[in-house]
Amino acid sequence: MKNWNDLDGSIFFNKIFSQPIEIGKAYIHSLGIENDQPSFGIGFDIPDFPDVLPEKWKNKGYNTCRIALSCSEISNLKIVNLPRRDIFRINIKRENGYFFLSANSKNASMELKAKWLSMKGPTVYINSPEPGDHNWADNTL
Repeated sequence: MKNWNDLDGSIFFNKIFSQPIEIGKAYIHSLGIENDQPSFGIGFDIPDFPDVLPEKWKNKGYNTCRIALSCSEISNLKIVNLPRRDIFRINIKRENGYFFLSANSKNASMELKAKWLSMKGPTVYINSPEPGDHNWADNTL
């Protein structure tokens, strides 16, 4: 998959972005695993910001866009050294009825296979980075 816009659940995402947004960098904030489902959730910021804001988001100073992915019927989950404050390169492929998601940074990696994958959000917020927080200009990924 090339764009976030192509995922199930991206109806609202497609309304607030006038152009396709390429799957790429992400600043991961949260991971959630539910064994009884089995499902996996991942919440993250993307470097792009909506250009068609709903009225309630206008003139509020929001500067960061957060989305989440809900992955159902997962298998082959592998997480290695998931540190804070890393920018990850996200890749999603669809093959033989399954999604293959990988996220890699300089220091960590994550991968899984899922039967279903859908987007949650987006939401926006005011990001006031602290020293050591992510930098979208870092092009080393």
